[in-house]
Parts: sequence; structure tokens; C-alpha cells
Amino acid sequence: MLDRFSSRSKEKSAESIPTPSIYKKERQKVVVRMKSGDVYYGSTFALNRQAEIFHLELVTAEGISLNKTLPIAFKNVKALFYVKSFDGRFDPAIEFPQDIPPAKALAVEFSDGEVIVGRPMHARWNEEVRFFLVPEDQKSNNLMVLVERSAVVSIQDADLYAREQENAYQKYKATHFKPEMSDLECQGDYLFRSGKYGDAFRIYRDLFKNDQENSRLKKKVCAARYNLGIRLIRQRNYTKALQFMEAVLALDPSHQQAQSRVEQLRTHIQKKQSQSSRSE
Repeated sequence: MLDRFSSRSKEKSAESIPTPSIYKKERQKVVVRMKSGDVYYGSTFALNRQAEIFHLELVTAEGISLNKTLPIAFKNVKALFYVKSFDGRFDPAIEFPQDIPPAKALAVEFSDGEVIVGRPMHARWNEEVRFFLVPEDQKSNNLMVLVERSAVVSIQDADLYAREQENAYQKYKATHFKPEMSDLECQGDYLFRSGKYGDAFRIYRDLFKNDQENSRLKKKVCAARYNLGIRLIRQRNYTKALQFMEAVLALDPSHQQAQSRVEQLRTHIQKKQSQSSRSE
């Protein structure tokens, strides 16, 4: 692992910041993302981040209890995401208690390409095999992330990361920008090629709303949404994946890949529902 940023900041130390009481006293919603790409939903209590394993009380992506506890080895984990809701939908008017660490923001890049920008909760985070990170984006679904260091490829100052990303985009733009596209569309293409399908989709969607006769944008909206659906399938969130694939078909009924995925997902979901009914 390459750490490109030292945590020995001159800013106020975060050493004395305890884990917020909301995380200690309540069984929080936790999404466990594995290095393999698998995703588990559930809750955990009295988690010891120095231990080799922890136990997760499993629920479905819809929050329904599976009445099963799964032991999980940290070495196989990418990160634990303490979330506001399992499906990403929450009331923005509801306030969630949040202590913002005074440490400098870091950009943490995982081996799968995902980057999370946040502040470490403890000053000695760089000495630990896993550490808590409070995301900079307070409006996101993530309240806190327990980062498994063995799943990380780089950690650097967030401002430096932002400058590097801007430089990388400008290089991409110099060779890929076309007269018929806007700078924002070019940014979407750059994000899509970087595997950031969610960010790319939001750009394409907003552009397409104002130019619905644009077949190029329509194709890009479908491509980003389809790839998000594939990601949800890998996370075993089949119900939401089906919604994404159906949305692709609503925009482009001739999309053959989405047609195939919709058939597969409907069959799989119906089979699971049938098995569940027989077991009751």
C-alpha cells in the first residue's frame, strides 16, 4: 500500500475524539462491502476494530431481518459503511448527530477504484490496521466509514487529490473534447471512463432533461444507468438492480443487454419469493 500523505499534521489533534455515543449505544445500520465485491447488510454491536473478526446480524437490502448472524473476517473486508438507510433513501430534514474531526481531510482510494474523502477520527489512524473516517459530504448516506487498510491503495491530502484529478481531467479533455459537447458532458465522459458511474449518470441525466432529443446523451444515460445496475447485481441488491434495468428499458426499449438482465432478475426474485413463502 502506498501512503502518499503523512498524518503528522500541525492542525489540532483528533486523538481525544471518542467514537460518538450514537454509534456506541445503538445498533446502527451497517453496509459491509467485501474485497470480492459482495455486500452484506445488517447491524453489529460492540465491534472491536482490533479483532480479527466481527459478527453481523444480517438483514436484506430492504432492512428485513434474516434471523442470522454472520462472522466476517476483517482481512476480507473493504470497508464498513455506517449509513442513514440501507437503500440510500432518507429524509434530509432528519438530523443525524455527527462530530466533525478537526484533522485534515484525506482522499482514500480503494483497490476497486472508489475514492472517499473524509477526516480520520483519531490522530494515530496511520498506525492502525483499520480506522474510522467521517465523510466530508454530510449530505451523503454515509455517516462514518471503517476503512480496512489492506483494501486501500493510496491515502493523500484531499486538496492535493483534487488538484491531481483536475489535471487528469484537463489532459483527458485535451484529447477527447468534441465541438458538439459541453464541458459538463466531457466531465461526465471522464467520470464514466474512471468507473464513477453514479457521478457520470447524474451529469448525463441533468443534461438530457434539457435536451431530450439528443440521442447521444440518451445513449450515455442508458449506459451509466445500466452499469449502475450491474454494480447492484454484484452487490446482490437484486430488487434495486431490477429497477435500474427497467429504467433503461423505459428510455430505450431496444436495449438488448437490459432486456436480458430484466428477465434474469425477475426470474431470480420470483424464485427467492417462492422459496421464502414455502419456508414460512
